Amino acid sequence: MVIDFEISKIKLDNKRRQVENLYDAMELSQITYTPKIKQRALELKQFNIKDMDSLHLSFAESTDIDYFITTDRLLINASKEQI
Repeated sequence: MVIDFEISKIKLDNKRRQVENLYDAMELSQITYTPKIKQRALELKQFNIKDMDSLHLSFAESTDIDYFITTDRLLINASKEQI
């Protein structure tokens, strides 16, 4: 899954383990990639949000989630400024 790849890129061991533990504790379901998700990801890229991050956000928006958790400082800053 994409999230596994993203988590593996966290450089700080302690932070990565915390995210892995949180991720493991969550009840997850598969979300199907749709044209609507693709379109929203393209829209989010206009706000200087990277490809994978825009996909994560668009998938999250397509569900009934209560929280979106990230440790990506660039995504956090872009979100504060634009979204």
